[in-house]
Amino acid sequence: MRFAVLAFSALSLAACTGGDASGGRTVSQYSLTSAEPGVFSSSKSGQPIPLEKLRGMDERSVAQTFGRPVFTREDGPSRLLRFRSDACDLDLFLYQAGGGWQVRHVEARDPRLRTLPVDRCAGSVAAQKRTA
Repeated sequence: MRFAVLAFSALSLAACTGGDASGGRTVSQYSLTSAEPGVFSSSKSGQPIPLEKLRGMDERSVAQTFGRPVFTREDGPSRLLRFRSDACDLDLFLYQAGGGWQVRHVEARDPRLRTLPVDRCAGSVAAQKRTA
């Protein structure tokens, strides 16, 4: 009887460790701290848009280039506009300048939240412009 209890306990504990290649560790698919480079893969990548062209864009130019954002947030003096393509998320940070909003900072990430080159992401977002 004692052997049966020990065997059952051992089997129960073994089931908790999992049998995947991670050795039983919990492995996150996403990472905000990973130094691993992002992977850009788009069915419609468009022409890359240089970071220098994005910085200083006013709100009207942003809308003409990228269409409607999938997400908007306003925090005091800044506004975040997020655009999405099949390859990436493009975040444009706008600040008040001369009576209007202008892009001052840009970030791009792949679907696993790894950093991507801004120019390639911007090109794919523009090529897949969201209008509705």
